[in-house]
Amino acid sequence: MTGTAEGIYRGRVSKGLSERAKKFVSSINVDGGILEDDLDGTEAHELMLYEQGILSREELSKILTALEKIREEHKKGKIKLDPKFEDVHEFVESKVISEVGVEIGGKIHTGRSRNDQVALDIRMRLRRELNELSSSLLRLIETILKLAERNIETPMPLFTHIQHAQIGTFGHYLLAQVDILMRDFDRLDECYCRVNLSPLGGCAIGGSSFELDRKRTADILGFDGVVENSLDAVSSRDVVLEAAAIISILMADLSRMAEDLILWSTPEFGYIELSDEYSSTSSAMPQKKNPCTLELIRGKTGGVYGSLFSLLTTMKGLASGYNRDLQETKPPIWRCVDEAKGCVDVLEGVIGTMLVRRERMLGVSSESYALAWDLAEGLVKETGLSFRESHAVVGEVVKDALSSGLTVREITGELIEAAAEKVLGKKIKVDQRVVNTYLDPISSLKQRKTLGSPSPEEVSRMLKRRRGELKEREGKLNKRVKKVEKARGELEKKVKGYISGRGR
Repeated sequence: MTGTAEGIYRGRVSKGLSERAKKFVSSINVDGGILEDDLDGTEAHELMLYEQGILSREELSKILTALEKIREEHKKGKIKLDPKFEDVHEFVESKVISEVGVEIGGKIHTGRSRNDQVALDIRMRLRRELNELSSSLLRLIETILKLAERNIETPMPLFTHIQHAQIGTFGHYLLAQVDILMRDFDRLDECYCRVNLSPLGGCAIGGSSFELDRKRTADILGFDGVVENSLDAVSSRDVVLEAAAIISILMADLSRMAEDLILWSTPEFGYIELSDEYSSTSSAMPQKKNPCTLELIRGKTGGVYGSLFSLLTTMKGLASGYNRDLQETKPPIWRCVDEAKGCVDVLEGVIGTMLVRRERMLGVSSESYALAWDLAEGLVKETGLSFRESHAVVGEVVKDALSSGLTVREITGELIEAAAEKVLGKKIKVDQRVVNTYLDPISSLKQRKTLGSPSPEEVSRMLKRRRGELKEREGKLNKRVKKVEKARGELEKKVKGYISGRGR
């Protein structure tokens, strides 16, 4: 066997792959994102082999030196993943063999298979991607909270069926988005716990006769434990499916928020205006200022859904064990995380820079018949009518007012009294001051008593609590990021020590 080692895995066959077959089976074009993970995982494996007495000190030093050379050359752009190799694993092993010879370099794969190797690399990159996405998500939540704090008493219509329903506040709307995104973070956090388990040592499918210490490699790489069953370790990709599903839910939430902001930025609504930095213009219509960043969040959501469906379809018919189909799970999951990170970052910029037109929101709220709900509840409390009676009376008042061209602010106690006599056959007395209180958006909001309502007092309470919840999540994320970073730093220190001859 030569030291150049192209086709090092093809001992069973007498011919090399044809050029078109080689191109067809190779995943090298998408493996750049896991090269560093492959090097880290390989170094951890070699350290464990040495500690178990399977490699000598000299062999370990030479292998680690060769692996670090690959790392440095890659960082400097001096080497690229050659498409003549099937994947990043063959590329790395071949480079090591070329550097130190097959007698030593050929031991790099002892007790290991590409099957557990790629499963490891995917989990290492995926946990990093989940941490980065989670960090971006918390920044978005922080930005929304800041905007909510400035809009605790900014009234706006809330919608059902895209019709004015009740009067709320923009701060209350933003808090709803915070709660939705908090749940997205929690789903990512729960997924991370299942991702952060090491499959290394599962080997091809059934383990090894070498005395490998799987828990040791897991610990070196900052994992919380191992995927114990070797068949499960190498052939399962449920954590990839789970991550893609959770990211799809996140994208649905981002897309709905984007749709709200797109509508509210139109002249018909005029509630907000996007900053120039996050808007596009028309090549033909000079007046246009388009919310293209938000539109692309909607559009990219479809691509993420497509990636999830691709993953589900790939996995649905596979027999147990490793199958080459699993190679096709890498591009969709990386697309999911890349698109989601980009969308979260852009939406954070949009929300952090947009203009909120408070006077416009107040004006619309003041003229909205959504205040009819508040009036109906007020009549129950002030006149002793049942809610169903009050509902009928206010419905009649609204019908008459609209047909007469009256605004909601022009409704009088006399109109309500007349409607009650007409609809219920009852005489009631309605104080105009009571009517004015419930038909004023700010005053009516202050009457809201229920937990989670848009009353300024309740929104302020929720804001304070969400601040604390955000801090808790930041602490949780920081803890898991630091664990991985610490493990990476200690691995780097160990590798340098053995290369320099100081390692023990």
